[in-house]
Amino acid sequence: MKDNTDLPLRLLAWGALGVALHVGLARFAYGVVLPSLRTELGLGYTAAGVLNGLHLAGYLAGTLTGPWLIRRMGLARLAVSAHGLVALGACVCALAPVDGGHGALWLGLGRTATGLGAGPAIMVIMVSVLSSVAERSRAAASVLMWIGMALAILACGLGAPWLLQAGGWRMAFAAAAVVAAVLAVGFPVAQAIPAGNPGDNAGGTGFVLASVATPRWAWLVLTYMCFGLGYIAYATFAGTRMAAAGVTIGVVTSTWTTLGIATLCGGAATLWLLTKPRLRPFALPAAMGVAAGGCAVAALPSAGAALLGAALVGLCLAATPALVTAAARSRSSNADYARAFSIATAAMGLGQLISPILAGALADWAGSVAAPIFGAVAFGLGTVLAMVDRQVNR
Repeated sequence: MKDNTDLPLRLLAWGALGVALHVGLARFAYGVVLPSLRTELGLGYTAAGVLNGLHLAGYLAGTLTGPWLIRRMGLARLAVSAHGLVALGACVCALAPVDGGHGALWLGLGRTATGLGAGPAIMVIMVSVLSSVAERSRAAASVLMWIGMALAILACGLGAPWLLQAGGWRMAFAAAAVVAAVLAVGFPVAQAIPAGNPGDNAGGTGFVLASVATPRWAWLVLTYMCFGLGYIAYATFAGTRMAAAGVTIGVVTSTWTTLGIATLCGGAATLWLLTKPRLRPFALPAAMGVAAGGCAVAALPSAGAALLGAALVGLCLAATPALVTAAARSRSSNADYARAFSIATAAMGLGQLISPILAGALADWAGSVAAPIFGAVAFGLGTVLAMVDRQVNR
């Protein structure tokens, strides 16, 4: 087996690009283009939430089957197949017609396909990278990968003037298809080691499904589910909230750009916190608490609130999954990590699945302000759960 004491830079870059696609572009670009998508296809908030929910349902299914697919297909074949499915689904979305009432059906099929591919693709990314670095480097590798999401959000913000134009959503889906194709053909096999390598248990313990109910895992998994509830409510409806508040296109662009910069800063701050043993246990509760405040601020109908809310929410977006990913890796053996990551991510995926549908229904009932308030409540609950996890597992 190759020496894994150094960070495998090519594999790490591939993983960061994958996170940028499957989390950044797939979730946040949808929020950017949603106002124009609703106008061209005549979608209500609930229908818009359902379309995002279909993607996230596919992601949940793909996540749960990921460990089995890795065993059946191996990392390399699954990387190609999963990203190929994402590319195909994104193409279907990009070609959806706006006439004849079939556009929502095309988008539903395409979004489901991208989710089904993204679930196992993320699994391949995390297992490949975190199994290929030494234990002392895994937290840093996790943060660096999740920073890919920040770069995607930043690109969405800078591209907002074009994405918000008529047909701009086609451009977003086409770009996603291209990135997925690049990831499919660019998997760096030489730097990845097989999942289930019997060496390097990293101090973890055996993981079975019943482990989720134990104090070692329960609070962490529930915190991650609350993160899924909160961030996807914000990401899906932030654009429509700004549209309802009547802010200018300049503010919209600045808000999404601010979100990307803040996400990058949150990742950098997490790297620093991970080097401070006394502060590290507080990182996850702090990230969730700041995001709760950000969603609450984003509920206010002003340009300043939109910008400040994005800055606060962004600090959590890369930090939280990076911290949870690293924590799950440290609490499981190398052989059990795929299963542990699958269950933790499935909990987050369940939150993601419920959130846009429920927040969309609330927005149809009470107005667009309901979505960020829903996100604030979810993040607030997650803050409490993260504090409990810190107490139990310190």
